[in-house]
Parts: sequence; structure tokens; C-alpha cells
Amino acid sequence: MLSEVNTSDKFHHWLRLGEWVLLVLLSLYVGVRVLPRAWHTLNTDFPNYYLTARLVRERYDTSRIYEWLWIERQKDHRDIDQRVVGMVPITPFSTLVVYPLTFMQALSAKRCWILINLGLLFGVLSILRRLTQLTWRRVVLVALLSFPLYANFLLGQYYVLLLFLLVLACWLYICKRSFLAGVVIGLAAGLKIFPVIYLLYFLRKRDARAVAGGMTGCLIATMVSVAVFGWTLHRTYLAQVLPAALRGDGLDPYNLIAASLSSLLHRLFIYEPQLNQHPALNAPWLFAVLHPLLQMVILAPALLLSTPEDMSPRRLRLEWAAILLASLAISTSPASYLFTLLILPGCVLLDALQEKKNHFWSLMLLAVYVAAGFVRGTNPVGGGWSVVTAVPRLWLLILFCVFAYVLLAKQEVLKAFKLDRRVWTLALLLVVVVGVVANLRHQQRLYADYQWRISTSPGVFMAVRPAVQKDAIVFVALLRDGYHLASEYANGPQFSSTSSSDYLSVTAAGEKVWAERSGHESAIVSMLRGSVDVANAESPIASSDGRWLAYLRSDNGQASIWLRVLDKPDVLERRLTPPGLNVLEMSFLPNGDLIFAANSGGHPSLFAVHQTGGIQSLNIGEARYPEVSLNGRWLVYSKLQDGNWNLWLRDLKNDQTRRLTDAACNFIDPTFTPDSGSLIYASDCGRGLWFTALCKRPMPSLIK
Repeated sequence: MLSEVNTSDKFHHWLRLGEWVLLVLLSLYVGVRVLPRAWHTLNTDFPNYYLTARLVRERYDTSRIYEWLWIERQKDHRDIDQRVVGMVPITPFSTLVVYPLTFMQALSAKRCWILINLGLLFGVLSILRRLTQLTWRRVVLVALLSFPLYANFLLGQYYVLLLFLLVLACWLYICKRSFLAGVVIGLAAGLKIFPVIYLLYFLRKRDARAVAGGMTGCLIATMVSVAVFGWTLHRTYLAQVLPAALRGDGLDPYNLIAASLSSLLHRLFIYEPQLNQHPALNAPWLFAVLHPLLQMVILAPALLLSTPEDMSPRRLRLEWAAILLASLAISTSPASYLFTLLILPGCVLLDALQEKKNHFWSLMLLAVYVAAGFVRGTNPVGGGWSVVTAVPRLWLLILFCVFAYVLLAKQEVLKAFKLDRRVWTLALLLVVVVGVVANLRHQQRLYADYQWRISTSPGVFMAVRPAVQKDAIVFVALLRDGYHLASEYANGPQFSSTSSSDYLSVTAAGEKVWAERSGHESAIVSMLRGSVDVANAESPIASSDGRWLAYLRSDNGQASIWLRVLDKPDVLERRLTPPGLNVLEMSFLPNGDLIFAANSGGHPSLFAVHQTGGIQSLNIGEARYPEVSLNGRWLVYSKLQDGNWNLWLRDLKNDQTRRLTDAACNFIDPTFTPDSGSLIYASDCGRGLWFTALCKRPMPSLIK
């Protein structure tokens, strides 16, 4: 017996020593490597939040912040050193957390944000120390073993703040302050949607006060966000951004680096001409069925194993951790820094195993925890079923969930389903059915435009703003290092702009090409001469005969049309639209008049403006992206219905209209070939939201 005690003492002595050594090494790594890099660099995500919050401070019109080209232009104008920015699928409310820092330059603001995050991290560790029986040494060690935490600091993300809110809500709930816990969860849902799942957990616990608090917190976040950004932006978020994000279409849906369930199922079952040429089985209906079903298979145990009768702190901690783990496992956009949140379940589950003095399973849990934060996914060259092995983090997260579910199940005897558990099972099955039906409805006619796709390089994430120049299509291409001009010939694309500047729009007339080069201010550049033709101007449109050049000038995000006569350089440019109309896009009629889209009364509409003045509405409804055929007969535009932009055709001779496309995706930026015989447009069908590819469709197939 004495020898067993001595052996145990030696084991714990060496364990403590090993923990201290590891703690010191990780602390040195953070202090020497992670924080200095984060302090001196402005990386990807922080500029997204900073820029949007800064636009609010500058009282800019922020209704278009989800448009990739628009937000990129604002970034360039403010000299933010980041190649590409974008708001999809970020919530507007989440950007307001850095609003107090926007009086500083971006890098200085990020440094302040790092210091704030260090303070929040200390708060997280303090609460976890009180929630569990873990020593300070082990709580800090669990945090430092989180590689996503390092990415969070490096990129300036807000997941330490989100972790703080979730840990605080857990502590409040255990302390019987359920209404306040719900409010905190509601505010957390304003930052990232998935904490809403905790409202289901509160319903499962039959805690009306917590549900009321959650709804109150959500309402507060929504009211603040709408008051700051306006309803137009939030309608875009609710109608387009949020549904796409829930399906996994917010960004590239075939990118396995994210190692999400949705990206895996996209790669397995959905063909896409550029992004996924070799699925294991081209059966989109399988994605429609399996995605909500497998999500529920992962989430349901966390809810069903939660018991309304047991409100003990030990039980509540485990349930809270299980809900969070399931939420992370079914996430459709699980970037690496998201898994900073694993610190909470890591500490809770380790504490539960420590109580049982089960050192082997404690080590297994830590191994899964570290690996889940360290590994991610890969994009294999091939396709087929082999992609199942390309998402190790997904399988590790599911294994992490199994750890939590086993610990929960061991605390109760599951002899038979109780009545409420049966009711909940039926309700969750109904949710799956609704999800499957919604997915199948979304897929109707979704892939019909594949037959018209123009083949482009796989490195082009977005092809947009097409124009026709002789035998080529010129367009704006989003590459990894920014926005470039590209020309699509029969033998493939050629990229004509390789400078550090972004090129955000292009137009052509005959052999002449003009482009918007974005920098501290936008300028319209003649690509033929390589000279600046118009300073402080954006989104150029040339008439087909090359006589006129129209462009936009913005004042606090409100754009107006200006016109220049190209064959009369001595004639001064003139403004065609008043400040009250925020112009979005435009197209020339053969006589030099313009049809344009503008925000009026909170929604976009089409108008006609004469060169001599005078504006009239076309009374088409919510419409954008007008394009007039060169023969002057046809007007094509995109109309917003059911949250999607579909193409419509109007005969300008008799004003008859017909719908050209009918799918739950976006068809934008139409342009005609010189003979008006074909229509070129950008489509995000089967791709990430607004990550468009180009299509070329003969007019006879459109008007038959």
C-alpha cells in the first residue's frame, strides 16, 4: 500500500513538473512569437470590422457593405493595408465592438483591440477557475494549448469576446440568474448566430426566464444594429446573407480547408464547372437531405440528454459544454479562430474527468482538444470519396462531442424515453423535414445555367463587371492578391493588370477600354494609353459609339452620375443626377440618354435620365444592373424577388417584359454582344454568395 502511495506521489510530482515546463514554453511562444506578430501586422479579418465601424463613424451610407467591390473601394480610399476585405457572412452588429477604436488608424486600433482581448482572456480564465475545480495552472494551460487562440490574436478576431460572453452566461445560469444569462446569450448571438441554439436549450430546461432574457438580448442587438446601419442593410442580411451562410454558401462552399460538414457534402454531391469538377456522386438532392439530417444527428443528443429536472452546477456545466461543442461541429463557416471557443468545453470536460481521476481519458481528451484546434482540412487534387479523409478536424469535433455525450449519459439511467423526450424528438425530426424541403426548393433550377458557363481559371474566385471588346470579354477578376482586369479569349483568360492597385470596374467601346483604378481615390484609366482620363471617379460606362463616357462620383457613399463628351475634350463634364438619388449602375441608350439604378426610398429602382436633364422612373419595382442592347431595343435588368436577383427582359418598343431566369441565386451585371445576339452575365448559382462566374447565353434561347 505504501509503495502505491509513493508511486502515485511520484506520478503527480512529475505531472506537475511537466505541466509547468509546458506552461513556461507556451508562454514564451506567445510572448516572443504570437503577440509581436499580431502587434506589427494588420491581417485579414480585423480590417473588415474596423472599416465598417469607421464608415459608421464617418456617417457614410453603409447600406452596401455586403457588396464585395463596394467595400473594397472604401478600404482602398482609406489606405488600409490589406489586399481583400469583405463582410460576408459577418453580422453588422459584430462590427460595432471596435467602433470606439475607429478614431485611430487601423494598426493602432488593432493594438488596442489586442490589449482588450488580453483583459477579456483573463476574465474568461477567472470565471472558468470558479466554474471548475481545475487549478489556475491547468486552466491557463488549457487556454495556451489552444492554437486557434493564437490565430485570434494574430488576425484581430472577436472570438475571445464571444468566449467571454458564453463563459459569463454559463456562470450566470449556474448562479440562478437565468434572465441575465439569456440576455448575454442574445448579445452573443448578435456577434455570431449559433448561440441562438442556447435558446433551444433553455426551452429544453423549461426555463422561461432564460428564454425571455435571450429574446431580450437578441432584440437589443437587433435594435442597436438597425438604428446604426438602417433597415436596408439588414434586409440584405436576412434575405440573402443569413440563408446562404446557413447552407454553407456564404463563401466558397467547396473549400475543404474549413473542414465543415457542409463543405464536405458539397464536395461529395454537387458538381460545379470550375470549383468541383469531380464529385463522388453528382446528386445535389443528397446534400439537401443529408445536410440538415446529419446536423441534427450531431446536435440532437446535446438537447435530448439535457434534463429539465437536474439543475446541479455539475450537470449544467456539462450540458452547456455539450451544446457549444455540437454548435461548433455543425457550423457552416468554421474558420480556425472559431475554435478558440473550445477552451470552455475543454476545461469543463477535463474537470469532469479529473473528478473521476481518470488520467488516461483525460490525456485522450486533451489530445483531441489540441488536435481539433491544430489541424484543419485540405483540398486534395483529386475528387470522389477520397475527400472524406480531407476533413480531420470535423471528425475530431464529432469525437469531442461523443466525449461530452458519454459523460452526460453516465449521469442518468436511460431506461426509456420520457414523454417530453419523445415530444422533443418528434419536434427535432420536424425541423429536419423543414430543412430538407427548404433545401430541395432552393435547388430547383439552381444548376440550369451551367450549360452557358464561360470557362475561367480555377484561381478566379469572382468574375464580374463583364464588357465586350472586339473578340474578347473583359471583366474584373478577384484573385488571392486583389482585383485585377482580365480578358477572356477562346484559349483562356489573360490578366492585364498586375499592379498593387485594385481594378474594380471596366467598360469598352470598340478597341478602347476604360477601367476604374482604386487607391486613395478612384480614377478612370484609359487602358489603351495607360493614362488617367478622369480623376475622382468610379464605375465608368462608355457609349457603344465611343462618344460619351459616364461615371459616378460619391459623397459619403451617395453616388451621382457625371457625363463627359469624349469627342469634344473642350466641353466640361456635367452632373446628370441630383444628390437625393444614390446611383448604383447605369447603361447608355443609343441617343446618349441613360437608364440607371438608384436607391430611392430605401430600395433600388430604375430611372431614365436625359442628357439635357429630366429624370423619370421606369416603375419596374426593385431592380438593378440595367443594360441596353446596342440596337436600342432590349433592356435587361435584375429584379429582386424572394431574396434573389433574377434577370428580366423589357422590349423598349412596346414595354412588354418577360422573366429570363428563375432560380434561388443571383444573376447580375448583364451585357450584350455587339450584334445583340447574346447576353453575357454574372451568376453565383451553385457557388458562394456573389462569388460569380460568367455566362454567355444566346438571345434566341432567352426570348423564345
